[in-house]
Amino acid sequence: MARGGEFLLYNSTMAKAKIVIKPTLDPQAQQKKRQVPILRPYYRPFFYVAVPASLLTLFFVIFFYRYLPPVVPLYGSLTQTVDRLAEKKELFILPAMALTINFVHALVIYFGRHYDLLILQMFSYLTIFVQVLILAVLLRTILVVI
Repeated sequence: MARGGEFLLYNSTMAKAKIVIKPTLDPQAQQKKRQVPILRPYYRPFFYVAVPASLLTLFFVIFFYRYLPPVVPLYGSLTQTVDRLAEKKELFILPAMALTINFVHALVIYFGRHYDLLILQMFSYLTIFVQVLILAVLLRTILVVI
């Protein structure tokens, strides 16, 4: 036996014939092969909560758009009453902002996968917090008007 799984055979003419046994043909070695999950653990909170929350904001704006008056109090933190009101088409700013944040944060999580797992988890939880906050602002605005 030569090196790692190779056998050297000599026939009657003394010519070498090399037989290689591949370890992948062994059934026990195939069972030990590690399966990589499709959705890695640091992506799970992001895809299970943040993405549906941003899609829910888009759904709420589209669904309630026809029931809203022409102006809605979107900018509630401004001091002047006139400045607080916005046209109802400006509500599409919130889902656009939510989807943009999701896209940027997904890129950061994907390209940062070689760094510490704790940082990625904290970043995904921050994304979830921002998405839920945007959804809450939208629901508050819709419920005040309707």
